[in-house]
Amino acid sequence: MEQLLFAFLLVIAVQVAGQAQDCLGMAFKSGMNYELTMYNTNDKPIGKIDYQIKDVHKEGGSTVIDIVAKFQDEKGNQREPSTIRYTCTGNELVADMSGLGMGVLGANSKQELKMKTNTIVYPAKLSVGQKLDDGLMEAEMYMDGAPMAQMNMTLLNRQVESQQAVTTPAGSYDTYKITADINYETRVMGIPVRNKMRTVSYRANNMLFDIKSENYDKKGKLTGYTLLSKAN
Repeated sequence: MEQLLFAFLLVIAVQVAGQAQDCLGMAFKSGMNYELTMYNTNDKPIGKIDYQIKDVHKEGGSTVIDIVAKFQDEKGNQREPSTIRYTCTGNELVADMSGLGMGVLGANSKQELKMKTNTIVYPAKLSVGQKLDDGLMEAEMYMDGAPMAQMNMTLLNRQVESQQAVTTPAGSYDTYKITADINYETRVMGIPVRNKMRTVSYRANNMLFDIKSENYDKKGKLTGYTLLSKAN
């Protein structure tokens, strides 16, 4: 079940939807790369995720952006690439994470992750004191094609708390600190297991990914964090 929760936290780190005619002010093109590095509480890297924009094309009145995500663990082992698709309708940028599961769980895993509901929205422009809409994610895990577990995650009390500079290996950014409470429920064989955690993300306007994100358990103890380590 830790893998399923890990997958959900990755979705939080990369999911964006914005209210902007120019799609967050970014000019998307093939070949753009982003790298996120994950760390444990001892500041030791435990994995990396490389995101590369493979294709940008029009479908009707929308712009579709296909991104390939490659996962690497702390030993340098690569997992099967996943595909993420963003669709820019002109006033909204929506992420389809349905292809994320294989890369998270591993190419040789008999487990399959399927996203059902994936709704997390960030406005194109952030401001201190701004309250953001609640987020909801639902997923199911299958083992050899049979249902194994399901997980629901709700993001509550999302708010822009402050504005501050954050420096990562990718550079220095003027960011907005966003906090949220996370309630999640995992059901295995119909038996629910509930827990809570808290996430803190640092976002810059006109950037597709979080500059930094931190996860805390229900007692307020840091459990890990992610940094934007490359942006080309």
